[in-house]
Amino acid sequence: MQKTIQEVLKDIKARKYAPIYVIHGDESFFIDQMADAFEEQVLTESEKSFNQFVLFGKDQTMGSVISYARRYPMMADKQVIIVKEASFLEALAKGKEAKGNEDMKAWEDYCARPTESTLLVFTIKSLVNEKAKILTLLEKNGVVVCSKKVKDGQVGSWLKDYLAQHKLGIQAASLELMVSYVGTDLQRMAHEADKLIVNCPAGAEIGPEEVEKYVGISREYNVFEYQAALMQRNVAKAQKIAFYLADNTKQNPLPILLATLFGTFSKVLMVHDLGSLSDNELAKEIGVNPYFVRDYVTAKRNYPIAKVVRMLEAIKNADLKFKGIIGAAESDRDILMDLSFELLHL
Repeated sequence: MQKTIQEVLKDIKARKYAPIYVIHGDESFFIDQMADAFEEQVLTESEKSFNQFVLFGKDQTMGSVISYARRYPMMADKQVIIVKEASFLEALAKGKEAKGNEDMKAWEDYCARPTESTLLVFTIKSLVNEKAKILTLLEKNGVVVCSKKVKDGQVGSWLKDYLAQHKLGIQAASLELMVSYVGTDLQRMAHEADKLIVNCPAGAEIGPEEVEKYVGISREYNVFEYQAALMQRNVAKAQKIAFYLADNTKQNPLPILLATLFGTFSKVLMVHDLGSLSDNELAKEIGVNPYFVRDYVTAKRNYPIAKVVRMLEAIKNADLKFKGIIGAAESDRDILMDLSFELLHL
């Protein structure tokens, strides 16, 4: 049976469990979140001592895990076995059966007749083909959860929902600031959001002041303000921020800056191609909050399509310089300052 992450988390709170769970995917944040929920919420602290086992796939075999699973709990209704990064199960999914059919047969037998008093959880930090036999065998007695990577344009929505779960709102500009600063790493984003959750009262709306105070992102000198200055073609402001970013590349990593700029001006190129649309239609097409659509329209007016193409080439070349693929070795500071000058004077 296929279920979503939220459905399973809801089931755990309602104490509704399947005998077997396989959680797989390329977004490790959600996989870890679910494993933690099983580890923390199923058994009481007194029950965990004898009835909860957290194992790692590299140290186990299919046979050893099933041997654990066939045991009965001690002084509890259930035992919980969590196998993190179950490499032996991943190998079966890919058809790599090192022991012939023994592991697959053991898996088939257990899926057909699981121990009802055992809650068995496997995590695999890669996407498994949904038609793989190890998953189809769970149709009757198990649950499959796929944790897919959140797309770049969806990170803001995810952060807004994450804060809302803790009764916090966030202003559109602050949301964009967080996304520009942190990028698509949900583990890091959750870490930064938790700082806001701990320090801001329930019901508050997060503004730039809170982001600066608790997350440490300057309201004036950040990637978000830099790209806004570029889009407005405000040369003085853009250069001023560029100097700050160049002198603080540890806090403002060049790869994140380049990825943000490339994404931004790729959207400006899309605005050129889309022609006349309403703000809401344009926001939907390019995947941005309607609050910021006017910035992209301004950039379209400031930069003809041929110039936008050259800007994207300049950003790409800066990325190749950073990776050491083209040009002589340069510091991150020099690469950023050269790029900033080029973008503003093409």
